[in-house]
This record gives sequence, structure tokens and C-alpha cells, in this order.
Amino acid sequence: NIRVRGVLITNPSNPLGATVQKKVLEDLLDFCVRKNIHLVSDEIYSGSVFHASEFTSVAEIVENIDDVSVKERVHIVYSLSKDLGLPGFRVGTIYSYNDNVVRTARRMSSFTLVSSQTQHMLASMLSDEAFTEKYIRINRERLRRR
Repeated sequence: NIRVRGVLITNPSNPLGATVQKKVLEDLLDFCVRKNIHLVSDEIYSGSVFHASEFTSVAEIVENIDDVSVKERVHIVYSLSKDLGLPGFRVGTIYSYNDNVVRTARRMSSFTLVSSQTQHMLASMLSDEAFTEKYIRINRERLRRR
């Protein structure tokens, strides 16, 4: 007997870039709550969709929920490498309200430290909001032309 513990989605998908509609995400979260399982949303390509208005992060749904037990079921993974064109940097994040998941991620991160040079460069780059918005906008335009 196999016990399912969660659902993993990729939003937007790769290579087509299809996005999951908000209503589908809400229904999926309701399903996970009913089945007492977790929802993991891989949003690594979220900044690379052709039209930003088409993408809804599961975080947008979770932020409107007051029940912490529901929030603790949702985990979002993201990486800067795809959206910012930095494949060698290997900088990823996990967003979760679940203390056990965050604690485990912290423990694991000690084995894969990001170099101080990379941290400094990314902090400088991302703190310049105008640059970051322009950079992502130009990348979207380039993707659309392909």
C-alpha cells in the first residue's frame, strides 16, 4: 500500500510555459486539505512567462487564507537560475509556513552554501528594483520573439 503525501505541480510548465489557472489552484488546495496531503508548487519559471498576467502563484491564494493548518500544507520552490539566466549560480529558495519544512531546509543548506561573491552580486542586483524589472521584462520580450 502506497501512501500519497503530496501533490507536486510545475507552474508554469516547461517547455510549453502553460500556467495553472487560479480556480484550478484553489480546487487543488481544497483537494489537498480534504486528503490531508501537501501541495508543492515548483515555480522556477514564474518570471519567464510571456505575459505576467497569465501566471498566478499559489502564494497569492495562500495569503488570503487565515487557517494556518492549510498554509502549512503549501510549499513553493523557486530558483534564480532560470528567470535571471544564471544557471551556474544554483541559488534556490523554498517558501513555506511549515516550521518542519523550513527547519529541514536550513539544515540541508549548510551542505550547499552559496559563495559570498554570488550572494553579494545577487544582493546588489536584486536591490536595484528598476534594473531587475527591466532585466526580467527584456528576458520576457526575448522569449516571446523566439
